[in-house]
Amino acid sequence: MDDRLTVRSAYLYYRLGLTQAEVADRLGISRVKVGRLLASALHRGIVSIDIRHPQVRLTELEVALESRFDLKEAVVAASFAGTGPGEDPLRLLAVASAGARHLESLELTRESVALGWGTTMQAVSMALRDGWARDVELFQLNGAVPISSYATGAVETMHRFGERGRGRAHLLQVPAIVGRVSVRRALESEPTIRATLRGAREAPVAMFSLGRLQTESVLVSSGYIDEADVRRLRDGGAVGDVISRFITADGSVADVELDDRTMGLDLAALGTRDVSIGIAAGAAKAAVARAALAGGYLTTLIVDDSLATALLAGPTAD
Repeated sequence: MDDRLTVRSAYLYYRLGLTQAEVADRLGISRVKVGRLLASALHRGIVSIDIRHPQVRLTELEVALESRFDLKEAVVAASFAGTGPGEDPLRLLAVASAGARHLESLELTRESVALGWGTTMQAVSMALRDGWARDVELFQLNGAVPISSYATGAVETMHRFGERGRGRAHLLQVPAIVGRVSVRRALESEPTIRATLRGAREAPVAMFSLGRLQTESVLVSSGYIDEADVRRLRDGGAVGDVISRFITADGSVADVELDDRTMGLDLAALGTRDVSIGIAAGAAKAAVARAALAGGYLTTLIVDDSLATALLAGPTAD
């Protein structure tokens, strides 16, 4: 396909705002061919469409969450999502955008930030604007090297945070969960791993997502746990995970033996820093969000309107 014609069609349609019919008349080709050229431009990456969610915050819900759960700050994003199936991506887009803007508002320069990984954190990294921070050191909170062929996206997420924040990413190149406690201790004694964990522990700012306990979890897809583990954890009272550590409704560790085999910072290290940001989208995450609040792991909560409403409709975190 003619590259020159493809680029001209894309420019006229996307930049000048002409209709496909007007592009066809301008270039002397059929409207069908214009459609094919535009499709080719998207497929080949000549045109990149970036959807940015409009930032509408719901102050009344934010104030209610801060009061109810004794938070330093709550951010509630209006998702504009419907009630039917298939609306979760819109909620995720809203929350990721809100998370990115919140990090930008901290105006971090030559600071350290500890980061978790997962679908939500990946979405936050993609919503970040260039220059969201300056000269930051980014430390990975929990291991993410998968056992299966599933790609966790942790490396890409960390590097994207670093590139757009004019900083450096310090990766924790270990699995999230290992087979024996002795293996965890041996890995933690390695100088590079020890240095990354120390940086994550000392960072004044942390951000991490809140994960549901379900068979579709990234921890299952990555091969760290299986469906039988999910059932066992659920029977033991687990409601979800925070930095790969499973917790019960009161925020306590659900499985001590599994927790001892989990690579990364322990949960107690989260709530002791200046800013500890938990981020999640969708009312289905109400149980794990409430548990994280009960455990005192958050100073800041970033959610969408559906999750905020679900949290306020339930019991308090005490």
